[in-house]
Amino acid sequence: MRVHYGTHGQVDHRDTAGADLPRLVLRQKEEFARRVEPVEWRVHAHDSPGLAEALTGAGFTPGWERSVLVAPVEDIPEAEPPPGFRLIEADPHPSPRAREHADASGPHRTPLPQARVDGFDHTDRTLHLVDEGTPDRLRAVGWASLLAGTPFVTVGGMSAPHPAFPSLWARRLGPSLPRWWDWFNSGARFMLAEADGPIRDGLRCSGFREITTVRSYHWVPPGTPAATRPVQMLLSDPEHDDLWDRFDERFSFAPSVERYPGIVEPPDSATWFLDGPDEAIEETVLRGLLDSVLPGEPLYWLDWNHQGYRFDPARVEGPGLPRAPGQVLPDGDYYIYATRDLRLGTFGHPWEGSLCVFGRDLLARVEDALTQALGGPRRRGGRELGHA
Repeated sequence: MRVHYGTHGQVDHRDTAGADLPRLVLRQKEEFARRVEPVEWRVHAHDSPGLAEALTGAGFTPGWERSVLVAPVEDIPEAEPPPGFRLIEADPHPSPRAREHADASGPHRTPLPQARVDGFDHTDRTLHLVDEGTPDRLRAVGWASLLAGTPFVTVGGMSAPHPAFPSLWARRLGPSLPRWWDWFNSGARFMLAEADGPIRDGLRCSGFREITTVRSYHWVPPGTPAATRPVQMLLSDPEHDDLWDRFDERFSFAPSVERYPGIVEPPDSATWFLDGPDEAIEETVLRGLLDSVLPGEPLYWLDWNHQGYRFDPARVEGPGLPRAPGQVLPDGDYYIYATRDLRLGTFGHPWEGSLCVFGRDLLARVEDALTQALGGPRRRGGRELGHA
């Protein structure tokens, strides 16, 4: 199972018994070489003994080794922070001080800087251990996430082995209040961690038991890897703020549940009213966006009062590539796709239930399909056309 991050890759797998391991390794190696992605291959102690041999024979170098630990939530004892300290539920987007604490420890299952680049969502939870008596209050950071489709919460990492971290995560999964409803409703009943040294010892004292070990193997292909991910999250970045400021100025954005259309629609635009979610429309408009940009030009997805994204249209939405971020059709928020210069894009209005498509090149690609699916546009260049 390959994961391609654009700048590097990772391989994990199920049982390899009976596989032609040298051929399997060579096939994966060729794919990472084609993409010019350094690769990390994770090998567990219970894997076929020939796998490590096949990897080293193909030029992979052994790296870190750590324990894999699991704890049923009910086995994790309650623990409070030391006197004078407390845990706070932090903004999931790590501060520079939190990153410093994370970088000075590890290796972690999911390094905090990597988690930041991959993008956080509401199922990712970061805790700060703070000293209430000093100006520089942060003393440790821990981060954990739901592992989608499984009964596990995974400990991404802890910068120090404080038992209060797993204790609070376990309590937020349980029936007592306060709880994290997304965690509670997930049905997750176990916590999974990877650690060594003092953090491993601390987890063992918090109800975790070692079930296996995992070692990394690394290979770097010839060539220069991409310097940036295909998809990059933007939040407090100056680039994100600047784009919003220019969008507000260009289109006179006026959010309201009562006043429509929400923007001054430009002359080269058409607006359709929507009938609800529609995967075909999503695919049509997204493909039109990807095909309308200039070579090497990024696209942006903006979500009002939430994080945004910059992404490379040529490196998303293909075999082994990440999905483009966001969505076209609104479902409670204002959604915007746009180029940096705002010459083309889309504006989804959640309260009017409308989609404005602007930019001559983009309209030429999607107008016929949208009209066939939704009827004629209700506005063109901001002028009402009535029902088509």
